[in-house]
Amino acid sequence: MLKIFFFFTSFLYCISGISQENITLTYTGNMGVLISDHQSSVLIDGLHTKYGDDYLFPSEKVVHKINTQLQPNIILFTHYHGDHFSVPLSREYLVLNKKAVLFGANQITKNFSEFKDRVYTITTKDYTKKTIDIGKIKVTGLKINHAGKRHIEVENVGYIIEINNKKFLHVGDTNWLEEIGLFDQLKLLKENIDIAILPYWMLLQDDALILIKKYINPKTVIATHISPKIKEKELLDLKSRYPEIHFLTTLEQQIQL
Repeated sequence: MLKIFFFFTSFLYCISGISQENITLTYTGNMGVLISDHQSSVLIDGLHTKYGDDYLFPSEKVVHKINTQLQPNIILFTHYHGDHFSVPLSREYLVLNKKAVLFGANQITKNFSEFKDRVYTITTKDYTKKTIDIGKIKVTGLKINHAGKRHIEVENVGYIIEINNKKFLHVGDTNWLEEIGLFDQLKLLKENIDIAILPYWMLLQDDALILIKKYINPKTVIATHISPKIKEKELLDLKSRYPEIHFLTTLEQQIQL
């Protein structure tokens, strides 16, 4: 009888371990992703409205699901552009989910003074990393410059999310920006990133794979910010060129990690 007890205890422990290791990433539009270990979850750039025909945004159904079913513990925003962030949707989420917290640069967090105890501002004066533990999730925010000279004043924040012993990097709207030595300054190799979530244009350079390995060296790469109007041939060419990379193009598309 004792042997049977130990057998079932070991079996349940193994099942529990498998469950805890299983992380699901769900796509919510543009660069929006929900990362969940089925106990805790983080939503990055997941609450925004229609910004133009070149941007996929969460439908009312998806937003309702986020608010009432998925209920992420933390909502993070890389920057204030309308294809990444909505003040009304974010405020609605914080009202409905009273234990949830929000992260962003000052251009984001200044909109939520009434939730000051639940809002964390990531400074972007330099490339210093700021790490905060929220329950079982560790959030590290850091400045990562927005791509494009016309967006030089945009406070773009990158995030390293550690959940269930896996590290996710989300860079927002950046590019390699080798002219300012951006990724040399970020020193991401030291972070042992497991999954890197990048805008797809970072894959368009001929040496993209070399740069990914040189500056980030993740085990898995996920490409986002793909226009719904992208030509089918262009997307197929990218998938053929990078068969090991996941391309997010459909709302609620999921990846098991």
